[in-house]
Amino acid sequence: MSSPNAAELLPDNIPALQEFITSFDRQLQELDAELKRLFAMEDPAKGIFFSQEIHLNRQQKNQLQVHRQFAQVRLNRLRLEASPF
Repeated sequence: MSSPNAAELLPDNIPALQEFITSFDRQLQELDAELKRLFAMEDPAKGIFFSQEIHLNRQQKNQLQVHRQFAQVRLNRLRLEASPF
């Protein structure tokens, strides 16, 4: 049995999608702040590196960006369907 992809889990109404996008934006900001913190804590002279944590952070950020794009595309589609031509 295959797992559902991100697009299948998104809501089909505009307000909920806007909340999803806002949530993704907030999470992306948190990941950016964490990445800056990790870089600031590194000390190459003392051999202190956080390469695994930085890599994981970047993977999470990429994943969130893709989920946000799916939500934005669905939001745009719903707006297009709702607006008269």
